[in-house]
Amino acid sequence: MKHTRFKRGLAVALGLLLTAAQPLAQFGADGPGVSYAYTGSATVKAASLNVRSGAGTNYSAVGKLSSGQSVTIRSEQTGTDGNKWYQIQYTGSDGTVKTGYVSSVYIKIPVSYTTDSDFEAYLNSQGFPESYKEGLRQLHAQYPNWVFRSLKTGLDWNTVIENESLPPRNLVNTGSISSWKSVESGAYNWDNSTWTGFDGSNWVAASDGIIRYYMDPRNFLDETYIFQFLSQEYNGSTQTRQGLETLVKDSFLSGTTDSTGTGGGGGTSGGPGGGSSYGPGGSGTSKSSGGSYDDSQYGPGVQGSKTPSGGGSAPSSGTGGVSLEGPPQASVTPRDRVFVSATVSLEGPGQSSSGTGGSQSQGPSSGGGASNQSPSGGSSPGSSAPSTGSPGTSPSGGGSTGTASYVDIIMRAGEQSGVNPYVLASMIMQEQGKGTSPLISGNYAGYSGYYNFFNVEAYQSGSMSAIERGLWYASQSGSYGRPWNTVEKSILGGALNYGDNYVKAGQNTFYLKKFNVQGSNLYKHQYMSNVQAAASEGAKLAQAYTPEVKNSALEFIIPVYNNMPDQPCAAPTGDGSPNNKLSGLGVDGFSLTPTFNKDTEVYDLIVDTSVSAVNVQASTADSTATVNGTGTVNLGAGTTDVTVTVTAQNGSTRTYTIHVAKQSGGPTSSGGTYSPGSPGTQPGGNSGSPGNSGQGPGSSGGPGGGQNNSGGSGPGGSNVTIVTVSP
Repeated sequence: MKHTRFKRGLAVALGLLLTAAQPLAQFGADGPGVSYAYTGSATVKAASLNVRSGAGTNYSAVGKLSSGQSVTIRSEQTGTDGNKWYQIQYTGSDGTVKTGYVSSVYIKIPVSYTTDSDFEAYLNSQGFPESYKEGLRQLHAQYPNWVFRSLKTGLDWNTVIENESLPPRNLVNTGSISSWKSVESGAYNWDNSTWTGFDGSNWVAASDGIIRYYMDPRNFLDETYIFQFLSQEYNGSTQTRQGLETLVKDSFLSGTTDSTGTGGGGGTSGGPGGGSSYGPGGSGTSKSSGGSYDDSQYGPGVQGSKTPSGGGSAPSSGTGGVSLEGPPQASVTPRDRVFVSATVSLEGPGQSSSGTGGSQSQGPSSGGGASNQSPSGGSSPGSSAPSTGSPGTSPSGGGSTGTASYVDIIMRAGEQSGVNPYVLASMIMQEQGKGTSPLISGNYAGYSGYYNFFNVEAYQSGSMSAIERGLWYASQSGSYGRPWNTVEKSILGGALNYGDNYVKAGQNTFYLKKFNVQGSNLYKHQYMSNVQAAASEGAKLAQAYTPEVKNSALEFIIPVYNNMPDQPCAAPTGDGSPNNKLSGLGVDGFSLTPTFNKDTEVYDLIVDTSVSAVNVQASTADSTATVNGTGTVNLGAGTTDVTVTVTAQNGSTRTYTIHVAKQSGGPTSSGGTYSPGSPGTQPGGNSGSPGNSGQGPGSSGGPGGGQNNSGGSGPGGSNVTIVTVSP
């Protein structure tokens, strides 16, 4: 297709500030050409972005913006971190105009363009919906050589979200705002208002709202996050050593490593579906949850002391994973798997039915990782040597001595595996953080001299820690050049493994690696569980591409679904407890049918025709919720519907209904009493869930404890007897 270069211009909505004597920065992030400081309208391109009192992350947060929110850029300057920051004006939640500073990385400046009939025809031929085209037009105006290919999944959008919402396929950090957390069955405990931890206590199931946001490709059609859709095949003309050096600058991968090892041939590597995938590898599922931090809920992570990835120190703030800085939370302790990006099962989907089972006979889609959670199609931990699969590629034999740069090793791994070396480096940095992990130190007790740079099969199992499990796997003779007894063999073996089982199997973008919406193993064989990981890795990858390389014909594969909403899905912004259930409901002096249960919302009650009013009592499962509709309710002739509405702290509501029917000869009182219950003491629960009596056996007070995992004891019930209502 002939590409006509658009005239690239800056948005003129609020004008341009042209500073001819002092050109400040390239337009956008590494855009082609040089432009001058921009002032005017722009939008936020982060799920949640901190507004700071000064230009740098060391300044206090004074506000928070959400994706798509409009701002006005007043000026730009270099921040304390050496990066470009914008001073902005925006409208706060209280309706007042506020001023602050934000990182330029997360601000999208509009691009002016003129219509190109050739490009429009191309978009139509690819089947891109209208809602995709505006973002693609702006990208084409900036980078006319880029190629956008639609991946027509043929899948219904809501069906995809329903499947990806099954816990624990997608996770968020426990410090995320409540609307990002799932309240589906198994993900949330309504009795004590706590979320169930997955893959360690710091991760919980993601809500369908935040999954919709991160799965909607239209939210990421800008020059930074588009790279999560970049084809990951090796291309020596665009993937250069210089680009890789730019990517790994200031990380441990910018240095050298001792390449001395025992050498030796690698044997035969199992192709896709071959070999044995130990633990949660049978279906190729795995977990990786990110590990970098900065000022946004997704974006290029800044590897530093705050990242738990790679065995670094636990963060004292931030949201963990790629949730970079996001909503505030309490201190995060290291996960049991040691890495935020632990369990990586790269060996293929597998075809056998051995293994120990797992959810839906496929194992947990996000990797499982706990003992006795091996997906079907794999082998349980401790299996014998891998079985023979389709022949693959193995690292070349021969020993090596001396030192080698990580850049050279990764470039060779990319060429031999057929995987973009920038992708490999991004994965290693995501997995290993600062590079201090015992999995790549080579001196872990009992496994000295072994390395596992991609954390393959590094998950806690039985008495084996994640580190031990990963190094045990690296020490075994088998597929992909194992044992990995040199740094180079580990990197090359992991790269070959990833190339065979992901890139060459159709999961050839960060997006498809995270959300498997192609092939026959839908929603499974997903490399990481953090819902934000694809966006984070894509943004990091974008940093490797210089302006010159960005002008080349890069190929992006962008999924398209059936029945998508007309507009891109917005990220949820609500917070507060979602618990809108009752722990007790009763009509004083009478018994409801059926006996109260917090999940039953409709009840019946028969009273004598002489009963003119009833006294309705209710207690909430969470102390932050409120109730309306209780107290004295006058009864009319026939049937009266009594509605009790519970409003959670986050504003969600739930209605309980009691159908009160008058009947001649009915009871005037059953003698029951209502009690709020007794106090509970379980830490991390809610504040003393009251119980219910006088309705059959009744229920005791739920576990107490402090709201929002703060511990302590709730007030519970006081066993107060309510005076019965006389007819």
